[in-house]
Amino acid sequence: LPATEITIATALKQRGYATAHIGKWHLGIVPGTTPRDHGFDLSFGLPYSNDMDPRPNLPRRSAISENPPADGWRFPLLRDGKVVEPPPVDQTTLTKRYTAAATDFIRAHKDQPFFLYFPHTFPHTPLFASPDFKDRSLRGRYGDAVEELDWSVGQVLAALRAAGIAENTLVVFSSDNGPWLTQNIQGGSAGPLREGK
Repeated sequence: LPATEITIATALKQRGYATAHIGKWHLGIVPGTTPRDHGFDLSFGLPYSNDMDPRPNLPRRSAISENPPADGWRFPLLRDGKVVEPPPVDQTTLTKRYTAAATDFIRAHKDQPFFLYFPHTFPHTPLFASPDFKDRSLRGRYGDAVEELDWSVGQVLAALRAAGIAENTLVVFSSDNGPWLTQNIQGGSAGPLREGK
């Protein structure tokens, strides 16, 4: 992301909003490209996609989608640009840790305008789910990850209601590319629609 780009976080921060990025960034790791460089007061998450920086002898993607090795990737978990968990990051805890950070941010800023950018790591492959969701869905690892994301969204919406600001908060959901076609059943489905990532 070019240093000259004006993000929504930059624009809203200039209007007095508290701003946070929680989740995957994947828009740059060098100075001038990080979340803190682009208007975010707080940043917590991965610097890029969870399949980058793999161990040299890691199996091919198609072999890791169903049963990914927990220690296969060498990326750190960052808070405001500082390493809070060195590699390998426990990916089974990411959704829950992101959700806790998001709901904490909502509670801390309920009395002022805020902007929360919350791009989850999953359902990008390799897929992981916490013990509370692993092997629980009928759709395999992909379904487990999606069910945990659904739980996370519910927690965020509940935090907005508990703070008394649900009716005065705009929540926008988006997707990036659709299903990851090369990952077969672990990449999701577009149903009757064509194409994907």
